[in-house]
Amino acid sequence: MPYFEVWVDLARKEEVFRKLRDIFPEVYEAFYDYHFIVNADSGEELSKVDGVKYVKSHYNC
Repeated sequence: MPYFEVWVDLARKEEVFRKLRDIFPEVYEAFYDYHFIVNADSGEELSKVDGVKYVKSHYNC
């Protein structure tokens, strides 16, 4: 499974983090331009999570 950079609604960051952890096996908080790195089957799958604003393939993976 590839890794994705994920941007979320900052007002709901903790809530979205919990949702991502419930659904995906690997979720890491990032301290760059994006909020999380998530291991998922597809970016489309991530985009469907309520509170996720933008998804981009992680360039290192």
